[in-house]
Amino acid sequence: MHDAVVVADGGRTAVAVVTEEFEELARTMAANAGRPGLRILVLPYPLDTRPEDEVRAVARAMWPDALAALGATE
Repeated sequence: MHDAVVVADGGRTAVAVVTEEFEELARTMAANAGRPGLRILVLPYPLDTRPEDEVRAVARAMWPDALAALGATE
């Protein structure tokens, strides 16, 4: 969250990427840093115990959302 806030404070587009487990904490941290509207991309939880093919599938599925959050398109 700190890095995303620093980037946003520098006038650049920033997106914090967190898992569902940490979404509430991420939003609280962003608000406490004066960035309540910081873009946050939320991935499913857990990822570390999933097989690699499932993690890759999540990445492929979330890629359009990541690009959109950054204001880009494929």
